[in-house]
Amino acid sequence: MKFFLSILFLISANFIVAQSLAKIPDSIRKVVVNENYGVKQNNANQSSSNYNEIDKEEQVKTNLIKLAFKNAGLAIADANIEIAEIGRKRAKSSILNAVRIDGNVNEFVINGSTSAAFYPKYNLGLSLPLDIFAKNKAEKENANQMILISKFQKIQLEANIKSKVLSQYETYKEKKALVDLQKIAMDDNLAAYERAQIEYKDNNITLEELNDIYKVTIMEKAILVTKEKELRIAIIEIEELIGIPLQKVLQ
Repeated sequence: MKFFLSILFLISANFIVAQSLAKIPDSIRKVVVNENYGVKQNNANQSSSNYNEIDKEEQVKTNLIKLAFKNAGLAIADANIEIAEIGRKRAKSSILNAVRIDGNVNEFVINGSTSAAFYPKYNLGLSLPLDIFAKNKAEKENANQMILISKFQKIQLEANIKSKVLSQYETYKEKKALVDLQKIAMDDNLAAYERAQIEYKDNNITLEELNDIYKVTIMEKAILVTKEKELRIAIIEIEELIGIPLQKVLQ
């Protein structure tokens, strides 16, 4: 019995809510719907904008790394690998260089003597060092190790370059943000100083108070100069790594 009463209560409640919603004027209902749609649309646009910013940021980092690899002289590391591979090829063929073949012609044959019939007309000799195979194996192993070392050095160099250029880029972003914030603070201080000058003319503040505000403005200017210098240094350091102006990459 209780079960059927519960079902009856839920049906009645839903019916009442539906009637209440139906009684809302169309003008109000449209406003509510439009507002909800606008919120969803704004959220969607903001999410899309955030994704675009992330994609742009990742693309900038990728370009910076590529430029740093190109500018860092990785061609030298590639050349070292190629030299090591040439050494391995040379080690493989070194066994042929150790083989020695000697030959000569009997002098009686050259002179046309009848005694040439009792002597070998030609002498041929083949010499091969006994340790040639051991030496060849050692040379090939050494060449293989040199290739591994050269490849590892290149990987390590790439990792160091990547870490450095990304660190410099983060430093650049930090310095730029600090400059932007300091400019905002500077604008506020300048506005405050201008208002203070008006207040001083109207005899609302003293000269000492005006001078105090002016001193704060000068200090903020000095801070801005320092932060702008730090930003320029950060740009110089990252451009040293990538070999081109940073602005070209950011564009």
